[in-house]
Amino acid sequence: MAKGLAVTGQGRRKALVRRRRDHLAVSVCAVCVVAAIATAALAVLAPGDVDWGLLSLAFIVALLGAAIVGWGLGRRRANELALVAALAALATAGRVLFASLPNFKPVTFVVLVSGIALGPASGFMVGATTAVVSNLFFGQGPWTPWQMLAWGLVGVVGGLMGHGGRRPGRWEIVLVGAALSVGFDWFVTVWMYLSYTAHSWPAFVALYAQGLPFDAAHAAATTLLAAFFGPRAVAIIARVHARTTATFLPAVWPSAPPTREA
Repeated sequence: MAKGLAVTGQGRRKALVRRRRDHLAVSVCAVCVVAAIATAALAVLAPGDVDWGLLSLAFIVALLGAAIVGWGLGRRRANELALVAALAALATAGRVLFASLPNFKPVTFVVLVSGIALGPASGFMVGATTAVVSNLFFGQGPWTPWQMLAWGLVGVVGGLMGHGGRRPGRWEIVLVGAALSVGFDWFVTVWMYLSYTAHSWPAFVALYAQGLPFDAAHAAATTLLAAFFGPRAVAIIARVHARTTATFLPAVWPSAPPTREA
């Protein structure tokens, strides 16, 4: 009896800790959302007095904070956390390994197939974690949150492609991967445009035109990897996730203890 009461009390304490943690996470998420709305309102009400580079950075950081807190509210299992960390480490290693080739990196491919196999939430975390960890080698700066959000969105798109256990074909991964590679570069270039150039159409066009060779290299890397390893990589990640996921079944006891036959 005493043991049962102790177990019940321990369960209540754990539930209280979980509720407090959830309330704190929701509060942080709400603050991030309010901050994003406030920055957008400031840009509308006083556009001439706004530092657009700083304002956009604050908006991106607020979105990232809300997304990361929302992912944490999902109470992920240890095996999923370990798999997200391992895939982010793989993408980071690939980015460092190909450092001598300008923008010819496997990161977008790894994040995309991770999202297809694990879903949009985990795919987002693989992309965001890869950006912040790999920049420990390439250099941190105001571009890091932009890269975190951009690669996170690549994982989200991958998760939508694999929704409901769907496995996209090789050429679908190739086409989507190439488009996302260019989209990633164009998204991050917005930060450069807002922070360092004159806000005019000629400056905008010139900035994107200068980046076209790098966009092509990024798309080529993702296309080659997707063409050779796309469906196979998705299958490997999905199999590892399935094999490391434990499923607890309720115990079924016989109505009467078995008897030994004479």
